[in-house]
Amino acid sequence: MKRCALFFLVILAALCPAAFSQSLSAGAGVDFPNYEKSYLDIRAQYIHHLNPDVDITLGSSFAISTHKDGGDTDADFLIPVDLGVNFIFPINDTFAYYFGIGASAQFFIPEEGTNRIYPGPFLTAGIRAGVHPYMEWYLEARQDLLFGEPDWLNTSTRLSTGIIFPLG
Repeated sequence: MKRCALFFLVILAALCPAAFSQSLSAGAGVDFPNYEKSYLDIRAQYIHHLNPDVDITLGSSFAISTHKDGGDTDADFLIPVDLGVNFIFPINDTFAYYFGIGASAQFFIPEEGTNRIYPGPFLTAGIRAGVHPYMEWYLEARQDLLFGEPDWLNTSTRLSTGIIFPLG
């Protein structure tokens, strides 16, 4: 047990310098998979700043779409998980725009039918504006190209907004 605790303490000490170049974001938006229906999207993301102009992002969303079926309300779920790189272009100290690329896996869980996983690449573009020393507001548009049955080539668009909280 002592060796395990010592191991975790060494790992934590090694990761501490990186803690000053991290951020977390929380946001909301809308997803349009295959432009068939819209999903309300709640998002969380970890952002690691490689340098002032490049970020690595790891994020996930929980999205829901509801529809009436007789007197009942049914729900379909979408859970995207993504890993990407953003290239940031600052305009001044408080405003920047960015472009990004990455890969995602989207898990579709319909009320009726087959659960599906759609992996694929994505492109993203957005703006960031400093609204407080400890907050940045972002507005983002993203386009995914996803692969999987039944159409094999699927597209998805996400529009989102939220707040980025720097940790250091």
